Amino acid sequence: MNRPVVVVADGAADTAQIAAFERDRRALLRRGLALGGAAVAASSVPLLLAVRNAFADDETDATLLEKAITLERTLVLAYDRVIQDGFLRDEQLAPALREHERRHAATWVTALTDLGGQPPPEPAGPAAVDKLVKGLGDVHDEAQTLAFLIEIETAAVAAYYDAQAKFVQARLLQSGASIMGSEGQHLVLLRQAAKLAPVPEALETGTS
Repeated sequence: MNRPVVVVADGAADTAQIAAFERDRRALLRRGLALGGAAVAASSVPLLLAVRNAFADDETDATLLEKAITLERTLVLAYDRVIQDGFLRDEQLAPALREHERRHAATWVTALTDLGGQPPPEPAGPAAVDKLVKGLGDVHDEAQTLAFLIEIETAAVAAYYDAQAKFVQARLLQSGASIMGSEGQHLVLLRQAAKLAPVPEALETGTS
């Protein structure tokens, strides 16, 4: 069996980041997140790193919220692109999940505004997808599309799992837990569409 080769074309990731990605990639592969013999993470190292490490150490609630807004808006763009490409047989799946991500972003915008913060600027629309969501432009069928979505949703769950240890305000912890659960539900739906085990682990954290 050939092992997947991971290539970082833009050279933006340092050695520590690649090591972190490799740990996540191996965890994904151990849990069967591969379709058609292709590793789900092989095409999008920059995205997985960006999402998985979205919430760095020493963050305030306000900066965590800014990053959560950007994360959710990036997921919206990914689903926009998936809908545009039209590879999924279930035409209702991507629009439904995109609407959830929009609601998540709105929740975080409200929370940040309540703290007196200013939401980050909106991404530049669908044209920004290839910049923000590396690898999505390389998918060419339903299996690859589902693999990609499973990957980014797994990374999003992992990012929120990390954020729960860093939020200070109780209401943000509650919102974060709710949104993390929603992303976990997305994973179940995507895995079912891909004919994978819906819940490979009893407690989904985005990590092994």
